[in-house]
Amino acid sequence: MNADAALEKLTAVLRRAHYSYSTEQTYCGWIRRYIGFLKVDRQGGTSEEKFARFLTHLAREGVSAATQNQAFNAVVFFYKHVAESPLGEVKALRARRGHRVRSAPTRPQVRELLRVIEDVHGYPTRLIAFLLYGCGLRVSEPLNLRIKDIDLENSKLTIREAKRNKDRIVNLPCALSQALSRQMVVARKFWELDQAREIPVPLPGLLAKKYKRAPFAWQWYWLFPSAKPCTHPRTGEIVRWRVHEANVQKAVREAARKLDMEGAITPHNLRHAYATHLLDSGIKMKAVAEAMGHESIQTTAGYDHSEPLNVPSPLDVRKPVSPIFVLPPRPGLLS
Repeated sequence: MNADAALEKLTAVLRRAHYSYSTEQTYCGWIRRYIGFLKVDRQGGTSEEKFARFLTHLAREGVSAATQNQAFNAVVFFYKHVAESPLGEVKALRARRGHRVRSAPTRPQVRELLRVIEDVHGYPTRLIAFLLYGCGLRVSEPLNLRIKDIDLENSKLTIREAKRNKDRIVNLPCALSQALSRQMVVARKFWELDQAREIPVPLPGLLAKKYKRAPFAWQWYWLFPSAKPCTHPRTGEIVRWRVHEANVQKAVREAARKLDMEGAITPHNLRHAYATHLLDSGIKMKAVAEAMGHESIQTTAGYDHSEPLNVPSPLDVRKPVSPIFVLPPRPGLLS
């Protein structure tokens, strides 16, 4: 199987399995890189040995553990589902994923960020940033909202096909109801324009084939439509897409720069702040885990810093201490 045929078959398998377009692009990119490595690597050997050398090559390049794991998953998927020759044990130098404390901006920092954040390119990126923090969403989740996913009467949003293809329901802050109502009016104007020009919106899976008028239905329309129609990357037809993540990232980045917090706050940090601030307020960890769509409660536990912070320093313990721990007087020190 040559490279072009391999990539074509990989694309077909991913689409048949309903993988997202971003995953398709990522996996195809890694397989191209792997094939390029094999053209240079002349040592031969089994598939496992070739793959092991590729992973070792990545590790020596200094890629992160997450990046190497992404490459691992892509190539393993290719051998199993495309080449139909599953790999055995792979012995390779692997980057180790270290334990990192999940950092989150403080409440005052979030308040200041949301105050100064501005709309980018005419898109309601400020409202989207409020949703990220107010609902604990990943950056793509508010952008993927359809009109049918918004229940203003009961103050809830339905997040569909999120990470690991899981749906969930989140509480909609009452403070955002009016802003969302106004955004629905804006979306309605775009929808009416697209109705006149017969421009559809893309639908998940095979819904568009099963329900021919669904791509034109109001309930399936984007809450945050893009300014201009575009060409669908898979079908080639002209469709109305939704706002791109880059606009939200730019809005948050520029607001952070204004506050001298550049590099410290990203859209995903607002999701971190949501979890951290709720847990600090005493909300049950299981409830926060379900609201955030965490598969394991241990993931949510990474946002809870209350236990280590409850351990006092011996310098602050108000009990008599042994003289060996008492600092001798010194000008300018602890005075």
